[in-house]
Amino acid sequence: MRRILILAGILLGSGCQQYDVTVNERVVYTPRPLLTEIRARDPALRRCLQDAIESQRISSAAALEVLDCPSAGVASVQGLGQFPGLRRLNLAHNALRQIEELGMLESLSELSLENNRVEDAAPLYPLEELAVLDLRGNPALRCPPTGALAGLERLRLPRHCGG
Repeated sequence: MRRILILAGILLGSGCQQYDVTVNERVVYTPRPLLTEIRARDPALRRCLQDAIESQRISSAAALEVLDCPSAGVASVQGLGQFPGLRRLNLAHNALRQIEELGMLESLSELSLENNRVEDAAPLYPLEELAVLDLRGNPALRCPPTGALAGLERLRLPRHCGG
């Protein structure tokens, strides 16, 4: 029995997470199905989410921790609130204006919104875990009031905000 468990562990650790593992014609492991319900309205965001779910083998919305969508044509973040486990989010070089839904991502620690059209960063102010924020290249951004983002380890602002 110990050999079976060791073999199963080796197989699972070596990239067999997407297949059933059987020993002596008995299934000892069945992978969880990938997440299929994505509520993002923006087609570019939906595509990026689907790619991340497939490549990271995500089976639940809470399991997605990293989303990398630079230069993807994303114009809306609607639907990202469904992913409460997001810790790192890269939406640089897109067409975002409104970011209210990002305020729901309480686990977010790194966020890049560089070179978008963001006008107001206020939805991000309450995010206690946020440590790194890049807002450079958002020419219409209303500059955050002094102290609003003081708890960050690294903050990059547009030039008109002193960045």
